[in-house]
Amino acid sequence: MRRSLSALALLLSLTQTPSAFADGVAGLKAYEAGDYATALKEFLPLAEAGQASAQAALGQMYLDGHGVPQDPTQAAIWLEKAANGGNARARAQIGALYATGTGVQQDEMKASYWLIKAANQNVRQSQRFMAIRFYKGEGVPQDKAQSFLYAALCAKQGDPDGQALLNQLATEMTPEEKLRAQALLQAWQPSVN
Repeated sequence: MRRSLSALALLLSLTQTPSAFADGVAGLKAYEAGDYATALKEFLPLAEAGQASAQAALGQMYLDGHGVPQDPTQAAIWLEKAANGGNARARAQIGALYATGTGVQQDEMKASYWLIKAANQNVRQSQRFMAIRFYKGEGVPQDKAQSFLYAALCAKQGDPDGQALLNQLATEMTPEEKLRAQALLQAWQPSVN
């Protein structure tokens, strides 16, 4: 089961462009088959050449300890490279690592920086995290309208925690905050990078 979840995370980390997928397909197939040595052999040159999806895959391998010693520091290095390359899942993961201080020094501002980028690329978990972060003022200024925006976005994707926060915010927000939140929601468009 864990291998299936890790394979899914790798699949999600691959970009959706056909050429990028074709470049990483052999590594993904090897990874799914549990042949981590071959996956590493396939992903490493692509990652070193700057392919964000391969960098994200390599970061995931270091995070899980598949084919390489488990090393959160190396995972963070590769995930941050992939995040800088625009990979949404890597942005979500490196944001979570900064939030928890796993493999990097804990940094709430860096966590929010990466999580909001992933949230704006429509990563549901990051939307939930940003809703909470704006609600509590963790790594960002406290802002109930922004919290409402991200809670609504993740709730729209079926996230029950997002829906619960959305319901809570609806009872706490001022009429002005509600108007601003609705304007933010109407104007929101997913980011491609």
